[in-house]
Amino acid sequence: MRKYGLIIIAGICLAVLFFGHLHWKNISKAAWGEAREAAAKVKEKEKEERDALIQSLKPENNKQQPLIDYLHYKSLTQDKVIVSLVGSNGTSGTGASNTSKSWAGRLENSLHADRDDLETLRFINHGHDGYSTEDLLKGKKIDAVIQDDRR
Repeated sequence: MRKYGLIIIAGICLAVLFFGHLHWKNISKAAWGEAREAAAKVKEKEKEERDALIQSLKPENNKQQPLIDYLHYKSLTQDKVIVSLVGSNGTSGTGASNTSKSWAGRLENSLHADRDDLETLRFINHGHDGYSTEDLLKGKKIDAVIQDDRR
């Protein structure tokens, strides 16, 4: 009799384990489905917020828009945004210990450090030592700036 009692208890334990596993599996599936739905909702909300931000920064809607907002708009709507810097000694970085210390390098570093939403900005320095605006135009240095758009 004792032997049958142990077999019955072992059978009950196995049944509890089996049905417990099935129950846990169903709960896990339900939780996974809820998590996917929640992630989809969050993604949709982020998309809506991004679209609203793009609309608010759109140049057509902001005639007096600051340059930083325009760069932010371009960064959100384009894979890469080229900022071409034109000038003479100050732009080229003459006298700076390295390019990151020039005003052009400091501008780039500052924009990337302060605004992580401007990561698509790419800076191209067209500084030429000793050039005036007239020299830049006569020397066709501006043509290189126009070509930046095709890079």
